[in-house]
Amino acid sequence: MTIIITIGVSGPSSGGKTTVSRYLNKILPNSTIVHQDDFYKPENLLPLDPKTGLANWDCPEAIDFQSLIKTLHHVKEHGEFPEGFDSLEDKNPVGSKENSTPIPQNVLDSLRDRIIAEVSEKSDTTKFVILDGFILYVDEQLRNTIDVKFFLTAPYQVLKDRRESRKGYATLEGYWEDPPGYFDDIVWPNYLIYNEPLAKLADTIEAVDVISSGQASIHDMVELVSNLLFKRLSEL
Repeated sequence: MTIIITIGVSGPSSGGKTTVSRYLNKILPNSTIVHQDDFYKPENLLPLDPKTGLANWDCPEAIDFQSLIKTLHHVKEHGEFPEGFDSLEDKNPVGSKENSTPIPQNVLDSLRDRIIAEVSEKSDTTKFVILDGFILYVDEQLRNTIDVKFFLTAPYQVLKDRRESRKGYATLEGYWEDPPGYFDDIVWPNYLIYNEPLAKLADTIEAVDVISSGQASIHDMVELVSNLLFKRLSEL
């Protein structure tokens, strides 16, 4: 029998979720990453912030949730993306300079062996789908497809410094670079509206593990998430 486990890694922009997701992809056997950022609507369909007139990339209305859910179901059923799917997110660099030291392979192997030992007791084959996104848990239909939920966050100044150190992002239309003040005008206010309440009320959305990445190294973050994942897997 094959078991498919979907893992959500969510949280604010620059909270470390994509870096952690990519390491989970290395640790977990038979795993695939689905990036929510690949499901932004075209730029001309994004809502405009009423105060600044800027495109708002950080609200639920910017995401094509139905397309995301459809693709997620396809990956879970077939073990691969639909024909012709091309990930823009895989073209975007992630990770801040202070957390750029790679995790040693022997550490990843040890975490992988531990996960394999746990899941092998439950099924002949276990496949993992890692869902990486800044706003995963506001959509009930999407939330209900996720078996294990993580929420990575960090203090305001840490998130701002990380976001503003990035050069830009590949988009459907080409390339997006944050205008001056975009974090304070768009990113942070939307986080306070849509994500911070979820972090504070984690117990109400089916045991979301909330983790602060503020001062932690990426090594520490990946080990912490892996240990929490091991605990959650033992409960499934």
